Amino acid sequence: MFSSLTERQKGVTYYLLTLTMAILVATLGPTGGPGDADRLQILNMLTATAGVLLMLLVVTRDGYRRAGWAQLALHRAGWRYWPLALLAPAAILGASYAAATLVGAVSWHFASDTLLNLAINIVIGSGFALTEEVGWRGYLLPKLAAGNRRAAPALVGFLHGVWHVPLMLLTTAYNPVGNRLIVVPMFLAVLTGAGVLYGYLRDRSGSTWPAVLAHGTFNAVLGVLAGAAASVDPLRTAYLTGESGVFTLAAVIVLAWLLTVRARSETGKQEPQQRPRARSQPGSRPAVS
Repeated sequence: MFSSLTERQKGVTYYLLTLTMAILVATLGPTGGPGDADRLQILNMLTATAGVLLMLLVVTRDGYRRAGWAQLALHRAGWRYWPLALLAPAAILGASYAAATLVGAVSWHFASDTLLNLAINIVIGSGFALTEEVGWRGYLLPKLAAGNRRAAPALVGFLHGVWHVPLMLLTTAYNPVGNRLIVVPMFLAVLTGAGVLYGYLRDRSGSTWPAVLAHGTFNAVLGVLAGAAASVDPLRTAYLTGESGVFTLAAVIVLAWLLTVRARSETGKQEPQQRPRARSQPGSRPAVS
């Protein structure tokens, strides 16, 4: 349909389609009934996958060639980066909730099967995360990286956050606690920083799966910690930790900075050194390499 689109134009088109569907879900989706909040969140997740299918099968028709699906980088596992995908989100949220504990915002009541529940939630959460990451890091990130590889991970993280905003502003299905003028900007900042982690995993592994695992692990660890944390002031807790907390943002910024420094160092090592040109003597022919 639009086979002549540039990579950036494909990325912009994908995002506009997906954001439009997210707005429709937030305005027309089920509300008020038991379980409607969960249904809204699942429908919202699926818009990221639906956007990919529309792009590949209808808009660009790239999906009618094997290379069109291969660009999603789901055909390789990227095993080497799975430990980082598991540890980094746990470190971010662990540091955030630890800081909240030190200031007296939360106390803890862990169940005996917490670790088992965490492992199960990581598997289930990664399955849900796949429906999002196939779009954000599988499809969109490479498209925007074609224009600016260094800025693309943070930009996609920010756009990923904006995609959640209709659900946060128009419904109570997602992060409903707190002043929207505070919670929404903090949430966007956290996801922008998290985008650097997900983008690093995608770029270095050549696979979308480590980003899927990191996203699923973040959600799983957040769910377990939030469930075990007892707070006398939920509003204060929302501002300090979780997806919109200042402590979480601080931890994400530190990790994003470390990964950016590491990425630049790794890129520098991969660049081939140029041999100095031999100087031509007056009257001599230039050297041919």
